[in-house]
Amino acid sequence: MGGAVRVKWIEEAVSSIPLSDDVKRKVEEWVKGLRREELERLGEYEETGDALPCPLIDPYLEGGLLVKVVKHEGKYMVAAGVAEHGGLVEEYYVAEVEAL
Repeated sequence: MGGAVRVKWIEEAVSSIPLSDDVKRKVEEWVKGLRREELERLGEYEETGDALPCPLIDPYLEGGLLVKVVKHEGKYMVAAGVAEHGGLVEEYYVAEVEAL
């Protein structure tokens, strides 16, 4: 994003969904490489469904875990959810993406 970008984990949300240290590290590594243009193209997630799925997380190896960056109420957030039987059970906003 033309400057340092970091993931600020939201502890109470992370306790709601199992994210291993390995998953967190992969998400942090991926987010650092995102470009501002990619983020700015995102519309509000609840209205448009726009999302950037994390390519480093394999849902088949992580028990159906899906991780993506979305825009929520004007902020860039990491959303995580678990897919079961073809549907998403529940999603949580587990981190904020911050430009430093």
